Amino acid sequence: MGDDGKPEQAKPHDSLVRYFLGNTILAASFLRHYLPPALQTRLEWGSLVPEPVETVAKDFTRRIGDLRYSARFKGGDAELDVCIMVEHQSKPDSIMSFRMMEYICSAYQQRVFAFRNGVRFPYPLAVVLHHGKKPWKQIPPMRDLITIPAGLDTDILNFPIHLIDLAVIPVEELRGHPAVCALLDILQSASAGILPDRFNQIFARLRDISRKRDVLPWIEALCRYYAAVRGESESIDIHDEFTRGLNGLFNTKEAGKMATTMLDVIQREGIKKGIAQGREEAWTEAQIKSVISVLGFRFGEIPATLRNKLLKVQSTERIETLLKQATICQSLKEFQKAL
Repeated sequence: MGDDGKPEQAKPHDSLVRYFLGNTILAASFLRHYLPPALQTRLEWGSLVPEPVETVAKDFTRRIGDLRYSARFKGGDAELDVCIMVEHQSKPDSIMSFRMMEYICSAYQQRVFAFRNGVRFPYPLAVVLHHGKKPWKQIPPMRDLITIPAGLDTDILNFPIHLIDLAVIPVEELRGHPAVCALLDILQSASAGILPDRFNQIFARLRDISRKRDVLPWIEALCRYYAAVRGESESIDIHDEFTRGLNGLFNTKEAGKMATTMLDVIQREGIKKGIAQGREEAWTEAQIKSVISVLGFRFGEIPATLRNKLLKVQSTERIETLLKQATICQSLKEFQKAL
């Protein structure tokens, strides 16, 4: 959820990371290369399995969490929850420890039934992937967030968080599966503001993948991300930049054709989303006007301040509640209190 309590919209960074690391082969490669050596050697990477992280809030909105997996230690059956939280802000989050604790508790909540039947909760392994402009020196532990009286336990609620900070990893030292390196490279380059200059090298990382049919979906995902990030800046020739980037993987003629195909797919989907969004906004506006009409019919002229306040309401559920309230309230004052 966002800071304002509204459901978060999927951001380009979210979608790209979930797409790549939702693949267990890529996720295993990422974790195997960036976790501390003691953990790298103790985990059975072939047992890595993604877990569902979608939850439904009290207001029935869907909340998609970051990536989570289960795995086993070598030589045992104990499960290991790996929580990957992606930090998209340029500044570190001072309450990341609390957010990770909340995230782990959510995973445990799904295992309460098993726990009551004798199965202990798995070991929590929290991982934060950070790709902001500036390095994240340290994630404050929970003890720094809590008021603790002198002489009492200072390790309350503490657990290790493994910070993987792309801001301090040189691009030539990125490791793992070629697609993982491409993912980390494009995130790092976008944060540093050098994405157009590195797009060609990012695609060139995919040359080493032997099964070429695996490359196309990753190419499309990288192009979508590039278009979303670059589309937020000044007017640019996306097709030209796609072509230059794809030259790192194809010859000039193939790169041009691929760029045209990718851009066409992205633009057509953008048009469809625009139409759907337009329909939703039109429905919202019509419903708000219905609320105003009902109030006007029952109580006469509606104050401009109330009208303007109503026009700012966006929640579908909220609008439906207000329409009902407009039909049953005894006065405008009563309605304004409900608003």
